[in-house]
Amino acid sequence: MDDNNYSSNENVDFREIVLSYMRRVMELNLKVIPQEQILDYAKCYKRAVMGLSDILLPFFDDEMKIVYEKFLDEYDWMMRETTKNGTKVSDINEYANGIMKVFRGLFRELNKLLNRNDYLKSKVYGETKNEVVQEREDDEEY
Repeated sequence: MDDNNYSSNENVDFREIVLSYMRRVMELNLKVIPQEQILDYAKCYKRAVMGLSDILLPFFDDEMKIVYEKFLDEYDWMMRETTKNGTKVSDINEYANGIMKVFRGLFRELNKLLNRNDYLKSKVYGETKNEVVQEREDDEEY
């Protein structure tokens, strides 16, 4: 049985893909996680943010490229501090909190990128830039 939810016959809008990643990250942000599941939670959060990042990578502007390089440096430093040869050497909570801090920062920067480009406006508000301009012109008449 195929567990894949995507078929080649489906027409998937790129914005819908971006929104699905954003929804996933926000759903994870809202969960209350028992202490014994904190590592799995951090890994899920990391995968969701990295998926969003991978999708948006071709659209990075100069500012986001600089931020992304800083993120990679910060993540590399955090991994060196909390692991040795891929094995966790720090407390699980410290490791999970490090992952969450680094990837939450990246998620925030990705949101700023989307905002700078007005990328999701039509999907979030159901408006295009032209419709917004038209409404403003209509408002001025009254």
